[in-house]
Amino acid sequence: MDHSPSEPVSPGRRHLMRPLLLVLAFIFALFVALVQILTLTAGTWVIRDSNGAQRLGLSSLATVEFDGIIASQTNPNTYLVTMHQFAASFAYTYPSKSLAGTLDSSPHLPYDFGAVAHALRLPESEWACYHFAQDACQNNPFLSAFRKSWLILPTATANIALVYALVVVSYLFVTELLIAVRPSWLRCQCYFSCIKRVCPCPRGTRAEIEALPPVFWDRYRGWCWFMLPAAAFLPAFTLGGNGMLLKEYVNRPRGLEGDVNGRFGTGFVILQALCFAASVAGAGCMVLRRRLGMRKSWMEEQGVGLKRGA
Repeated sequence: MDHSPSEPVSPGRRHLMRPLLLVLAFIFALFVALVQILTLTAGTWVIRDSNGAQRLGLSSLATVEFDGIIASQTNPNTYLVTMHQFAASFAYTYPSKSLAGTLDSSPHLPYDFGAVAHALRLPESEWACYHFAQDACQNNPFLSAFRKSWLILPTATANIALVYALVVVSYLFVTELLIAVRPSWLRCQCYFSCIKRVCPCPRGTRAEIEALPPVFWDRYRGWCWFMLPAAAFLPAFTLGGNGMLLKEYVNRPRGLEGDVNGRFGTGFVILQALCFAASVAGAGCMVLRRRLGMRKSWMEEQGVGLKRGA
């Protein structure tokens, strides 16, 4: 059995792998940006099929889903209407009637329940209590149970996190463009000396900055790309936090016969997990690229060629 040490990466393979890692990192970054765009647009429009059926666009990306409003006549333990909380809308679907619709950009509960009942053209006696305090919600236990239970989600924080993720990805692309075209524009602009010591930006004249070796720019990219995992994590964290609040709100015991069944959207969970994994992979590509460019092996420094079986 051959126990000889593994050969180091040859210079030719190293020069080939470095640009490939850069391209791969930007593919991961593009995926992170695509996830934020899909998350922002999911559930904001209604698709109308040729047969008149209505459904929500990208409904599988709902942060939280729960059932309510109309109880099933054949199975009182279930509800026929499903409500969906997205990053930019609160919407509902009524599958048995092929109906769907969107309401506000964020839920204002329980008032949105009354708006859903009104949109579904339920008798006014069932949802009038949401508009006239002296009236009671007749013949609708669900609306009666939620009548005096309020919830307003801080959706602005999640929206800021989504926009921040898009800004970070845009910043990475602009930075790479400037490194290739006009690196002097990335010169350190810090005013305080204590900040200048830790600032990764280059210092010097335009000629000095443009003459910097690739290893410097790999180190600079490392500082930039470590922002990508944070940018991918923040939207998932803020949306997940709002989802936890909504899920706890609708699942709170209220003596209802039917099961509200508040749950996280499967598509949302999977997509956010893939997004964070892609962001870590993108940063990892940059770390590996830097390691490949940091140091040559001793044999390469001495100019000794590597030969198999030597």
